[in-house]
Amino acid sequence: MKKLLLLTGLFSGTLSAHAQLSPNLLNGLGLAGRLATQRNTSQQKATLFVLPATYQAHTFSQKRTPAKKVPRANQGGTEVIAIEQLLAGRFTALQADSTALLLDVAQEKEFNRLRNNLEAFNAFWNTDPYSYEMDFYRSHDAIRQRMARQVAK
Repeated sequence: MKKLLLLTGLFSGTLSAHAQLSPNLLNGLGLAGRLATQRNTSQQKATLFVLPATYQAHTFSQKRTPAKKVPRANQGGTEVIAIEQLLAGRFTALQADSTALLLDVAQEKEFNRLRNNLEAFNAFWNTDPYSYEMDFYRSHDAIRQRMARQVAK
């Protein structure tokens, strides 16, 4: 008799625990699904407005924001416009002359200031594509400087 009561108690306890576990399990599965969706959304946002650009045989990414999608000025919109204008000017200079340097110290400082301000105003705005594009221009500047030194010798 004691064994029957013990088995009945254990069985009802496991059903009760299973009934409580089931909503928690469902909540956990729902959370996992939302996290996966958010990860996909954040990956999409990371590449939002990023398009490939080509110079000679090199392809690199350029981020250009449509005017209607630029954040408000108090959320870094002014910085987005200024960074993209600075980078567009460097791309034009890259295409225009194969020997002239692309960047000077003032432009480097301005880019860093704008990027830092943008990151402070809007932590969710992805500035990596801007940095990658600027790195592309820096690498071409280094190549041009080496070529100029070789010609000067």
